[in-house]
Amino acid sequence: MIEKIKIVFNSIIFFLKTPYFGFIYGHSYLTKQNLASIELLIGSEDEKIVNKFEEKFQKVIGGSGECVAYAAARMGFYDLMRVLDIDHNSEIILTGSTCSVMANAVLKIGASPIYSDIDPNTFGSSYDSIKNCITTKTKIIVAQHSFGIPCDIDNIKNLAKDKGIFLFEDCALTLGSKVDGKSVGNFGDAALFSTDHTKPINTFTGGVIYTRNSHLYKKLRHQRDSSKNIPVRKERAIFRRIKLESKICNPNFSGRIFLFNIIQIFKNKILGFESPFLSLDSYSLPVDNIDYPYPSKMPSSLAQLGIYEIERWNKSVINRRELFNSILNELNNKNIRAYLPNAYYDSALYIVPLRFVWSDSDCYNYKSKIAEFIDIDSVWFLKPIVSTNENIENYGYKIGSCPISEELGPWMFNLPCNVDPKYWGELIKKIKSL
Repeated sequence: MIEKIKIVFNSIIFFLKTPYFGFIYGHSYLTKQNLASIELLIGSEDEKIVNKFEEKFQKVIGGSGECVAYAAARMGFYDLMRVLDIDHNSEIILTGSTCSVMANAVLKIGASPIYSDIDPNTFGSSYDSIKNCITTKTKIIVAQHSFGIPCDIDNIKNLAKDKGIFLFEDCALTLGSKVDGKSVGNFGDAALFSTDHTKPINTFTGGVIYTRNSHLYKKLRHQRDSSKNIPVRKERAIFRRIKLESKICNPNFSGRIFLFNIIQIFKNKILGFESPFLSLDSYSLPVDNIDYPYPSKMPSSLAQLGIYEIERWNKSVINRRELFNSILNELNNKNIRAYLPNAYYDSALYIVPLRFVWSDSDCYNYKSKIAEFIDIDSVWFLKPIVSTNENIENYGYKIGSCPISEELGPWMFNLPCNVDPKYWGELIKKIKSL
């Protein structure tokens, strides 16, 4: 009871905070006509719209491959494993600092997740750790690019090729970034891109699998086309949430999201309202009351929203990089400089940042200050395997297996780079106050 009172009290406090920076960029740019065109597609199955979204997303990735869209990126990962005949005799190497839904997909297919550590220079997958994880049962290496920073993908690619192992790039947190001019997603045999509302392109939920292998693409597309759609009631709940976030997911109102989330939980559990979230497939064991197909097709309405997002992408890249450089210049002048990842100073990397990140074990003096203007509860990878309240050992994780992830995680900090330019001055001002 005391804990519940504390949650409500904190929500009221956050409600009054301004400016307060979260990590969701709401769709405030959508016009009434845009919203009407999205709503009109709810419940329909317009393949032309989905195909158009897939084609436009492929151009954003920048390679010669093709995309297959899903209601969530992890559903595409699951489909990929089905197409590759992954079974209980298979081991899949994941990054320790990952989302529970990736581990869940591996468990759901019947395979064993094996966790590799992160590279402190990139906060993404570590070549050395992956090399030590490989066994005769390894069927897929998942190389994760975190926060917009490319991992050591060239070396990982060569390793996978030498061992004859399928290389799958996890680009859920990274879109548009490059290594020596080559875009992430084009190094492996296939790649995953997420369009969740916290990701580079925001369709609230969704994602694509990208591959340059035409045979694999055809098999994936056939597999996806046999999937069902999410229920119309769920799609309508998603649309309502999109409209809500378009109004409150900005620094003037972001603090209010905590109170709205409490109201959402009350409406779902007490009043029986439909939840907009596809969250029931994140558990380590299957649940009986999952209210949407797994995997599911991407709804046409969200594909249309994705098209609107892609139309803004080039400008978004410019804005994110400009804000990133402003933050980097500011933190270069502070003691935090010593804790920034080396990748930020690597001339071979072209980084399109989603979040500005560092890990600082001496953070006691300014953590509370950051919490005054940043939603630190939404910081990624404070522990291995996030987005779950379960014991991470339930996902096959062995404590001590990823020591760098375990050491750096509790001291992780994120600053949003997907911020409307009119709020940049406020954010930089707050950073200076550190």
